[in-house]
Amino acid sequence: MFDNYFEIFLADTQEGREIHYNIRYQVYCEELGYEDSKKFPDQQEFDQWDPKDDQDQQSILFLVRLKHTKQWIGAMRLVHYNDHKLPLEENTSLNHAINSPAIEISRLCIVKDIRKPYLKNAYGIDENNTDENSPNTAEKEGDSIKLFYSNPKVKSTIIWGLFHASSQYSIANNIKKWYLLTNRALAMVIKRQGFRVEQVGASCEHRGQRAPYCFDVDEIQSNPIWDNFNNNYQLYSSLQQQEKTGNAVKYG
Repeated sequence: MFDNYFEIFLADTQEGREIHYNIRYQVYCEELGYEDSKKFPDQQEFDQWDPKDDQDQQSILFLVRLKHTKQWIGAMRLVHYNDHKLPLEENTSLNHAINSPAIEISRLCIVKDIRKPYLKNAYGIDENNTDENSPNTAEKEGDSIKLFYSNPKVKSTIIWGLFHASSQYSIANNIKKWYLLTNRALAMVIKRQGFRVEQVGASCEHRGQRAPYCFDVDEIQSNPIWDNFNNNYQLYSSLQQQEKTGNAVKYG
């Protein structure tokens, strides 16, 4: 499903980063009220963990686009561990020292048009029912918007697409561990897809109850789910060049 409907870009230019920050603004400021919109008059939500310019590699920003409409519908940030701390350590403590190259997955979000009917969290997972075996709606070409509203697997498919991009980036950059601060509902969805995820610290109150979890990149890469994900992420700079020349962007 994912490759037919969606594509992922690494936001490696200022324009791409602005799109990423605007998606976060829509979700975290306008839709959920997690952040104060008055702090972001340009409608771009960002913080100290985000890259300052094209050369700043402390964090990596991804975008998800709906192929049929060219609508930007999702975002995710990867923050490199830099011998100091990860963003999640502002809210809780890890029960071990980080001794290998690692990233934290953060700012994982999907816009409300795709999250329906589950609007109360950033990624559209029903926190009261994490059953991935709910009835599926038949996919029909040209009927993709209706599919989003009726197919319970669409939101998790977008999450897996972002995880796939993260795994490809991690392998290319020798990343060994992922960390994620999330609620139990999303952790259960991840586990049910066959990923081994370990809680590595105490729960904390952060927009609801959250706990830190850890993933091993080699184990992530071996999950058979990736047999259905054949396209790699693209660079946003390649999309800009495509728009200038009219040539199609090639997938990695």
